[in-house]
Amino acid sequence: MKGAGSALLEALKQHSRSAGLEGLNVWPSERSTPLYQRLGFQHPEELLELPLGT
Repeated sequence: MKGAGSALLEALKQHSRSAGLEGLNVWPSERSTPLYQRLGFQHPEELLELPLGT
């Protein structure tokens, strides 16, 4: 039986695919990283971010 987190992420993945999205990005904590990895999330080769202050 899957836990609530796994079930929610599976539903999100299915919805995202049906909406035509190309991918999902998450910023995991140390605690959540194993869950994301079990569900197929991978470390990107390169991720750049530019925070824009108000």
